[in-house]
Amino acid sequence: MASKPFNLLTSTAHDIQQLFDCSELNAESLVKQVLDQINKHNRDGLNLGALISVAPRQQLLERAQFLDQERAAGKARSLLHGIPFIVKDSIATDPQLGMGTAGSWALVGSRPSGNAPTVQKLLDAGGILIGKASLTEFNNFKGQGLIDGWSPVNGYTRSAYVRGPLKLDEGAMGHSVRSAVGVSAGFGIVSLGVETDGSIVSPASRAALYAMKPTIGTVSMDGVIPVSKSLDSVGAMARSPADLAMVIEMLQATGLNHDERLSQLMTQKWDGLRIGFVDEKIWKLPENLCKHNDEALIQMREDYHTVMKVLSDAGVHVEYPVQLPPGAYEFQQVINHYLETLNSSEVRTLKELVDWNRQHADRELPREYPSQSSLEDSLQCKISAAENAETLAFLRKLAGPDGIDRILKLFKLDAVASLADSPLSSVASAAGYPIATMPLGILDMNGRPFGISMTASKHQEKKLFQIMSAWETLGARKPPPTLMEEINQAQP
Repeated sequence: MASKPFNLLTSTAHDIQQLFDCSELNAESLVKQVLDQINKHNRDGLNLGALISVAPRQQLLERAQFLDQERAAGKARSLLHGIPFIVKDSIATDPQLGMGTAGSWALVGSRPSGNAPTVQKLLDAGGILIGKASLTEFNNFKGQGLIDGWSPVNGYTRSAYVRGPLKLDEGAMGHSVRSAVGVSAGFGIVSLGVETDGSIVSPASRAALYAMKPTIGTVSMDGVIPVSKSLDSVGAMARSPADLAMVIEMLQATGLNHDERLSQLMTQKWDGLRIGFVDEKIWKLPENLCKHNDEALIQMREDYHTVMKVLSDAGVHVEYPVQLPPGAYEFQQVINHYLETLNSSEVRTLKELVDWNRQHADRELPREYPSQSSLEDSLQCKISAAENAETLAFLRKLAGPDGIDRILKLFKLDAVASLADSPLSSVASAAGYPIATMPLGILDMNGRPFGISMTASKHQEKKLFQIMSAWETLGARKPPPTLMEEINQAQP
């Protein structure tokens, strides 16, 4: 089968491997194109602000050359061999590969002991770490009133899709797509993220990507700046279900899914699948999280019902509507642990961090975003370990066995779906269950993508990948038009 021509915005890792194999592309050339794209549009051009730091150019080229030599010697390590990837700036990396700040000036210059295990797995597989992705400071757990996608260190992150100037009050309807921007804009082919509640699947849905937060506890959280050990997980974003499966499989190297490789589920068939859809009029984000726009809501709801019919016509059993039941203690414990593990840092505890921010208010608590209430509330939290465990057990049961599992069993479903701009990620997070997102459409009003999220039972990532693989046949993923036009014009 002939390989597809290379395109910086649409080519997947699997596409690129075919080009490597027939010598139409090599890792060094690919890295140079990625770095050129970053130079054009991260701080200049569209000024996306997607990357908070980029690894040194010479270091990246030497890594690419070494991997090209390995391939020439017949020693390609995996399907990630020679592929540029991005890591969220709340995941530790060797200082040579980029900072680990969580968007906070207090952690600029801090030195982790090395790469987080999740990062090291991708490097060992032959991946090339290009840089660190922007984020909302401390994974949006600093204080009230922060704009999604803003941090003191990096400023604002903008969508590669949304037309017009940055509007800070648009929330989920606007520019804020954080760590997904880099993959959609050609700064990397896949990306690692961290999610407590929606920080992977929500940005991915607004960047027309496939993404997954796997079952909590199946991926190492060592070397991750956390919010909650009970709710957090490292996950990934990619341009295709096959690429996503490849990365999740690497992250879960000894996980429960390895009795059946996720990559073997890429059949692109709907046969036998059963999916329940929640009532989209009930399952929507509150106004303070997502500024509602009637035009956008109407379009998303119309596409939601259209895709149900498309799936039903394709042989999927569609159940609609299905009903589902509608972390301060842990943050202090886990952030203290992370700060203690750093080889060097100006702050070692949550209290020191809060005090540092007050002492450097000009940088960390600017007039526009003066709050660190979430950090302060966590510092004052008096919940005991026993009370926290009891609350967590209640949430796990309510969202899991009494929520998602009950609906799956009642209707014999493989997954439960909603529009991505919904609280489904909260239910999946409380249950500790996997959740994935996939592209659905593009808003007419401003060009911003939107998607569908689906959750399944504990350790049932394979069900979600079966669905995503078939979903890809719908052709819903579209690259950013402005960048695509630029690339097309540059071609001879």
